[in-house]
Amino acid sequence: MDDVTSPALIFLAEDDPAMRSMLRLLMTRSGFEVVACADGASLIHEIQLAHTGAPRPQVIISDVQMPGKGGLEVVEVSKRCLPEVPVILITAFGDERTHRRARDLGATAVLNKPFALTDLQRLVVEAVASANNG
Repeated sequence: MDDVTSPALIFLAEDDPAMRSMLRLLMTRSGFEVVACADGASLIHEIQLAHTGAPRPQVIISDVQMPGKGGLEVVEVSKRCLPEVPVILITAFGDERTHRRARDLGATAVLNKPFALTDLQRLVVEAVASANNG
């Protein structure tokens, strides 16, 4: 696979099916390849597979509040397995404590729902560009 021409891979976890579908569509239309998961446990599994040799994402997007494993746990695992991969969190529960905890764990950004899709798109594009230049 040629990194110059292949689309950047994004891992996405969102438990709301409509939101997951919308975010997947947004990222796909923006030229990215997307692995979409319905929960944090599935996303953590994908991260662990990438750590052991499966294709690596260039960005991880995760909802914070999901049944079972949440976005903060995703950040913890991601920073252990794929420390160079930026993690963007989205949340409907964006209090200062959540934002602080996310930053402390190494999240690149936290977007409070509702957010402008263009803001998420911009963050992803910037993260991919930074990874490609770094």
